[in-house]
Amino acid sequence: MKVKQILTAVLTTGTMCGMLGLGYCCPLQSKVAVAAPEVAIEQPQMQAVENYPDAPVITAKAAFLLEANSGKVLFAQNAEAHLPIASMTKVATLGVIYQALAEGKITMDDMVLVSERASSMGGSQAFLDAGSEYSVHDLVQSIVVASANDSCVALAEHLAGSVEGFVEQMNAFARGLGCKDTNFVNCTGLPTPGAYSCARDMATMYQAIMQSPHYGDFNRIWMYDLTHPSGRITGLTNTNKLIRRYQGCLGGKTGFTNEAGHCITVAAKRGDIESIAVIIGAPSSKTRFNESSALLDYACQNFENQLLVDATVPVKTVTVKNAVTETVDLYPTQNYYYLTPKKNTVNLALATEIPDTVTAPLDGTTDLGKIMVTDNGKVIAEIPVRAGAPVPRANYWQTVQKIVQKSTF
Repeated sequence: MKVKQILTAVLTTGTMCGMLGLGYCCPLQSKVAVAAPEVAIEQPQMQAVENYPDAPVITAKAAFLLEANSGKVLFAQNAEAHLPIASMTKVATLGVIYQALAEGKITMDDMVLVSERASSMGGSQAFLDAGSEYSVHDLVQSIVVASANDSCVALAEHLAGSVEGFVEQMNAFARGLGCKDTNFVNCTGLPTPGAYSCARDMATMYQAIMQSPHYGDFNRIWMYDLTHPSGRITGLTNTNKLIRRYQGCLGGKTGFTNEAGHCITVAAKRGDIESIAVIIGAPSSKTRFNESSALLDYACQNFENQLLVDATVPVKTVTVKNAVTETVDLYPTQNYYYLTPKKNTVNLALATEIPDTVTAPLDGTTDLGKIMVTDNGKVIAEIPVRAGAPVPRANYWQTVQKIVQKSTF
């Protein structure tokens, strides 16, 4: 039986052992199985950098490789160095836009009036017409595909009233993710004193925008025609060549200025590995694509993932007091992945601390217990468990009816 099957069986049956005699405890001594991962419900924390053999040689100024599901750092080179990142700045621009969409502040169908300032940005652009209105959908698409500076400014002004106000939101977005080595001064990445980020922070921010429901809307589009309100058509091409060249590429963001050099943040998924590679300051466009590809190859060729805790599988069915319903299923709040070098064995165990009975009302947001992942007896992760659905408290008549029914039978 594969490791995942063992765990699923344990989660379903709720075998009793482990901490305080509650929950389950399943020792694992098996090569990590290969299984297609699911997107984690909550963004995992990055684990400590470790040194692995046979890593690729990187000539860029800085580089970083993150396995997104497990949060494991697989490669780091000058990862905290403050460097210009050119148009990779737009990762944070998109982060703020995706937040606004998630919060309902804007919709993809909203229309945005393009100012003279926006239309005159220069650099990579969609050649927007000043004084015309474009949908949020069209502007976001042009940013993701063609790195359009004019679209960035148009959306910044629409969302925050000014570019300056929008940049404050970008910096808040970065700080909220724990990015300590990043400072934005514009929303485009055009050269401006005081703007910088680092390879580690870029991976963190890119991992965050991958959680957006809109992340996959445009990332794999290679070429398309933008139709302007006037009827004029502009052909736009993706700046990320890896969406055509690299198998499993999920998308990415390139950047180039003379100051920053050639940069890219790119994500790919092959099998059970989903990785994010960052290259900053490569000497040529060819080098950034080759070296980011080498990092992505290193991840999928040398490591394998195991989904140890599946958020879609109930951990335990418990009795509910003061409710009409008799029981409720408890679920992990997030998936937990464990990543190791290939051919390694693991010595892990899962245990739970979960009561047999809970009391209504349950809102589905309260932690009711936890799953513990241990490595040779040391707890390496704790995943809370919660009710799979809200359970209201029974009112007086419902309680009386429940008592009568029990007495009758």
